[in-house]
Amino acid sequence: MNEKKLVQNFTSYINVSPVNNGDRNGSVQELKPKLLNGEQIAGAAHSVVMLAPLSEMDRGRYGSLFVTNYKVSFVPLDHTINDECGQKNHLVGVYDVPLTGVGALWLTDGGAARRRRLLPRADVPVKLKGLQVVCKNMKVLSFSFANSPIGSGRKVAMALLHHAFPKRHDLLFAFEYKEPYYPTLPSDMNMFQRPGDWRRELERCECPHWRITCINGTSDAFMLTAGETLIVPSSVLDYNLMETARHFRSGRVPIWVWGRAEGAALLRSGELLPTEQSATAESVLLEQVRRSHPKLTPPYVIYLCGNPFASGGNSANTLPPLAALHASYKKLAELCTPTTLSNFWMQDSQYYSILESSRWLRHVGACLAAARTAAQRLAGNVTVVLQEGDGVDYCAVVSSLTQLLVDPYFRTISGFQSLIQKEWVALGHPFCDRFGLPRPGSPKEESGRESPAVAQAAPVFLLFLDCAWQLQQQFPAAFQYTETYLTTLWDCAHNHVFDTFLFNCPRDRELASAKNFVQRPVWDWEEQFSEQDIALFYNPLFVGNKPVQLHSSPLMHSSPLQRLSSASGVSGVSSGTTGTATTGGLPDAPLPASACVSRVELWAQCYERWLPPLDAPHAGRAQLLLAYCSLRTQIQKLNEKISSLSILSNRQSNGDADAEAPRAPAVSRFFPFSVQRAHTLARDLDSMQLSLIDASLLLDSQSLLNAPD
Repeated sequence: MNEKKLVQNFTSYINVSPVNNGDRNGSVQELKPKLLNGEQIAGAAHSVVMLAPLSEMDRGRYGSLFVTNYKVSFVPLDHTINDECGQKNHLVGVYDVPLTGVGALWLTDGGAARRRRLLPRADVPVKLKGLQVVCKNMKVLSFSFANSPIGSGRKVAMALLHHAFPKRHDLLFAFEYKEPYYPTLPSDMNMFQRPGDWRRELERCECPHWRITCINGTSDAFMLTAGETLIVPSSVLDYNLMETARHFRSGRVPIWVWGRAEGAALLRSGELLPTEQSATAESVLLEQVRRSHPKLTPPYVIYLCGNPFASGGNSANTLPPLAALHASYKKLAELCTPTTLSNFWMQDSQYYSILESSRWLRHVGACLAAARTAAQRLAGNVTVVLQEGDGVDYCAVVSSLTQLLVDPYFRTISGFQSLIQKEWVALGHPFCDRFGLPRPGSPKEESGRESPAVAQAAPVFLLFLDCAWQLQQQFPAAFQYTETYLTTLWDCAHNHVFDTFLFNCPRDRELASAKNFVQRPVWDWEEQFSEQDIALFYNPLFVGNKPVQLHSSPLMHSSPLQRLSSASGVSGVSSGTTGTATTGGLPDAPLPASACVSRVELWAQCYERWLPPLDAPHAGRAQLLLAYCSLRTQIQKLNEKISSLSILSNRQSNGDADAEAPRAPAVSRFFPFSVQRAHTLARDLDSMQLSLIDASLLLDSQSLLNAPD
């Protein structure tokens, strides 16, 4: 009877128990995390168990948990082959999370079923049994301190509360990281930091009726959240801009961001302030915009959040307030971050109803619809003015999507990065506010009230990346980058080593640089990833400057092999520069994006990659795109063989048997972020990636993830 009770009450916290207490305590004490220059350990707990995702306290990894001024890091006692597979970051380990990527902390009873939210400056119990870290990329890490010394769990929790939710912006690790930076950015990438960068864009678009003004970089600046360089109609004087800016929120007068040689242009602006002369000031400025068109065509204004002053404006695709968008995202996050297996299956039984109640996909569809409307107007040679709030949120989303539809340059990796630099960084999207970070120069409030930065948190940038992914699925041959690239970009947005997404506006970045802050853009991917991982950012189906079939279904009208042949330049396809998009000669017809909710999908790789039950082996877009990569390599080798054949060599090799082409390795659905059965994958995948890197067309087209499940 006693033996039966012992069996029933026994709970295993690790998959392999230590041999003895000496091994458990001695070797664990020697574990240390990998530290960067300027990184220091703020708290540590040994003999910690990191529970497996969705486990009921029955499986996990044994090791030590550290909190530094940069990251939270778990160092396992024993390494497995799974630790070496998948995407590997040089700065962040497999079980590391940057502190700015921490979304919420929960106290647990050692498992994941019962938990309580842990808020900054809250009391932490001395006998802390467990801690759960929910990351902003929906990754969930659960730790048990049942075998740790009493008080060690509390030290880790206190260190996390202090460093993951700092009171001041200059307490972020980016201000402590003094590693020298030597930029190796692509030569065709535009950072939009100087007036010459904007002049290059103006000349690329061939828009002679617009001019560059640098008044925003002087003491007469009226748009404090934007950079020093603005593009405005040539007929508008700087004095008129200063006067008109008083009638727009945050001084956001309509400014040029993109244009066509025929005359149509894309502009962004903030909403009008409720003053008596606001309507008159707007009419005068829009008249100057009309005169900038060679045919004097009146501009078309799209009120993204509705027009509060008139009922005649276009409000068919009104976007939600930021608070509603944030609430929608929280419901989506709850769906994608179940803490137990039973909770996962309960949500799975109501999956579509919960997803619909979040309204996230409807917001994605509304952004796509607004971008499609703007692209169609631009294709008809009509100037479009986007108007919304302070002009820094939905204006950035819709303007970026519109340019993806109308300009093939922005569908390349360098072009996409230039687009983000222009629309999000140079024009002042408040990343600190939207990511919940403290504002530069203003510490978080000491009281229990929410600070303004937290109150304005909203996943606006994630909404844009989700929309970009939707376009990529609708037109898999039109984009040079893959969904792996987009997912990696979202992860890196929360890595505060880089300054790209660390400030509210260029002015804050300049003030920090004046205090010896080292600017380190996220676009230097070699700083974080190996060539094998970077190869997964490139799409093998990308056709470059060749005509793209304008249909929405990835598998209609042409087979993957035909598209691969087209991208490889095999016989039957007109010659041209393979894998590079033209930066001029813009097409008349934009990509006909579908904004119907029935065509909008959930971005599974980004939101569901940390859920093991969904990470099916031999499935998903990853497996199909690996097959495409393999076919691409075979086509390239056959082309090289055909070009080198002669009659004599053909006779000599007629009896030789060709070597069997290597098969694409089997990967799981969310590769490279979640790898299962890694022991059967590592060797084949490494050899395949190396062969892709050696290919002459690598920099033009490499990818894994562009095909439907």
